[in-house]
Amino acid sequence: MMFQTFKPWLLSIFFIGSISLSKMNHVIDKENVYNLTVQIEGVVAHKGTLYVAIYAKEEDFLKKPFIKSSYKTVKIPKKIIYKDLPRGEYAITLFQDLNGNEKLDKLFSIPTEPYGISNNPSAFPKFNNSKFNLTKNETIKIKIQN
Repeated sequence: MMFQTFKPWLLSIFFIGSISLSKMNHVIDKENVYNLTVQIEGVVAHKGTLYVAIYAKEEDFLKKPFIKSSYKTVKIPKKIIYKDLPRGEYAITLFQDLNGNEKLDKLFSIPTEPYGISNNPSAFPKFNNSKFNLTKNETIKIKIQN
């Protein structure tokens, strides 16, 4: 019987507490999010679709993007802005799908379609040679290799 009396009171305290915690977490999260501007250089062909993938974990690199987006080539922006990304390490890959099959075509592991990678590494892309730290609003340049 006593539990029935306190039940509404307990529920209201839990509800009020969860609201204030969620507001507090929202404030903390806002202090650790940044905008990332990706400048794209070297687009030659204006056909197909540009696919962009952002990876946030080494184990997900080239497998499971944290964010993915696409742009029709005739409308490729010179820069893409991603807002409110959490602080952390990221790597970006992009490619221009010229034949519409939604994948980067390769011949003996060498891309046959235009592509780009953050940090513009000359070696085979790995998370370690492509990653960058996002600790403030940042602009990075990616040069498309044709």
